[in-house]
Amino acid sequence: MDGDFQNNYLAAEQAYGAGDFEAARSLVLTLLDQLEPLPASKSEQDATLAWRAFVALLAGHIHLYGLKETGAARSYYELVLASNPQDTLQDLAEQGDPGRARPLKSKLSQRLQLQPIQSLSPRRSLSL
Repeated sequence: MDGDFQNNYLAAEQAYGAGDFEAARSLVLTLLDQLEPLPASKSEQDATLAWRAFVALLAGHIHLYGLKETGAARSYYELVLASNPQDTLQDLAEQGDPGRARPLKSKLSQRLQLQPIQSLSPRRSLSL
């Protein structure tokens, strides 16, 4: 994808983060339109499907968490899954989809064998 596409994706993320859900939705809809139809070559298809998974995941979050539109969110999460995403994106889409049963632990956390933090003192500050 070209630089304009990437800049528009970043703008959509920023709008979502700032709580401007209508602007974020408008940007992701434009981006998804730009990803259709799928290119003929396999390598271009793979790149397009990867971008479609990222954009659709953001769209799902915008609709679920920002606009409280669970039906629309679910369709975007399904689009993520239909894009043959990498495991992390698949896990995020499955966790966000309000229609899917959620396991106690996500597949991602099971693979990484994450352990809860138990030894932090409340007086201890964390710096990033």
